[in-house]
Amino acid sequence: MEKLTVVVFWLALVCSVASSLAYIGNFVSRAERRLHVYMALGTALASFLLLLVVIFVRAGMLGISQTAGPFTVRVVFAAVVIGVFLLIETVYAGKNPKVKALGMFVMPVSALLQFMAWHSYALTEPLTEQLRHYWVGIHVTFAVFAYSAMTVALAMAIIYLLQERQLKNMRKKKPGKIFRKLPSLETSDEFCHKAITFSFTFLTLVIATGIIRAEMLPEWSQWYMDPKILMAIATWVVYGAYLFVRSTLGWQGKRSNIFAILGFAVAVFTYLIGNSDIITEIIPSMHRYGGGLG
Repeated sequence: MEKLTVVVFWLALVCSVASSLAYIGNFVSRAERRLHVYMALGTALASFLLLLVVIFVRAGMLGISQTAGPFTVRVVFAAVVIGVFLLIETVYAGKNPKVKALGMFVMPVSALLQFMAWHSYALTEPLTEQLRHYWVGIHVTFAVFAYSAMTVALAMAIIYLLQERQLKNMRKKKPGKIFRKLPSLETSDEFCHKAITFSFTFLTLVIATGIIRAEMLPEWSQWYMDPKILMAIATWVVYGAYLFVRSTLGWQGKRSNIFAILGFAVAVFTYLIGNSDIITEIIPSMHRYGGGLG
């Protein structure tokens, strides 16, 4: 079963890369080609389904309680990112076909996550007793949805800034390919706001479930000193500030989308640095797969 998992995983990765290239190719081509569209969507769907196979096979091999390790979590993250994108395209493509442009940002992110997952691949993912608890599974599930929504928000914020810059140049020259194939400013801004609202809700649940689990463990009663938790709270504050200034100060458009990109940068810093050996060696952390709450 291990060999099957590896083969299916690499097929999923190849499909993600192919989908990324197809979406980018469709974007830069002078006219939309149906072959590119079908190839992009088909390989994205194939990658999503193959990643689901990997997840279920791993769960069957190791048991659900052992699937909170770095490899499986990143595979789940990659799958959910694609799943969210496919849902958006299915629901909105009929009304606004230009949302397909989201694929040229989302699919490369999923491919990158799969590369990162392979870097942490192991036949087994040994977890401590503290990690083998249903609260950890709930905590990780919320985190995957939060980060997936952040990824969509980032893509829409970048699309907004590209479109906004293109519109500024309209007086000097005719709008180019980017203008014609990107969603409108209103659509990008609205999607970014919705994605961040969704992400903020789940990030709140991530922090809450993490604290609940930490309170169950006497050795981690001082969870407020954990670097990953502090960074997660910082991310929560940034996204909360985005929602606050948008709703009360009327920040929309360019300023709010730059704010969204800043929030994602803080989230990436939290995700990568919070679990790094450099940090966890200096400061005791629950977020060590071999020695704490992951």
